[in-house]
Amino acid sequence: MPLSVRVARNLIWFQATLTLLGLVLLILESVLDPGDVLEDLLYAPFYVPPLVTGWLANQWRTRRPRIRHATIAVQAAIPLIDFIDFLVEGTYTWVLSAPWSALIVTLLLLPPARTWFTPTLQIPGTPSQPAPPVAT
Repeated sequence: MPLSVRVARNLIWFQATLTLLGLVLLILESVLDPGDVLEDLLYAPFYVPPLVTGWLANQWRTRRPRIRHATIAVQAAIPLIDFIDFLVEGTYTWVLSAPWSALIVTLLLLPPARTWFTPTLQIPGTPSQPAPPVAT
């Protein structure tokens, strides 16, 4: 796995870990202050994209291009969703999520990542061959 893909995967896992921590805090707040449960439920959809990206990062061992494309799409959607939250609530989380997501998307768009996610050529009757190594 190329360095850019490993760094992107670790950043995504860190992002998903922070999201899980935020979700636990949201649940604790809902339990401790049951009067704001409906308001807390409005924030729940904002936790889904980073968790989906974390799940997709766990699927990278398949090296399918569509997994890479889905990861890029979800990462690009995260700051957009946070910007919509800014327009509605006035929060500035998009200022933090946009550079983070831009870095991950950039790492996944680099040529070594594209090469690593390229499917292997399968010739019927021959054992599968791994993708060629990426020059570093």
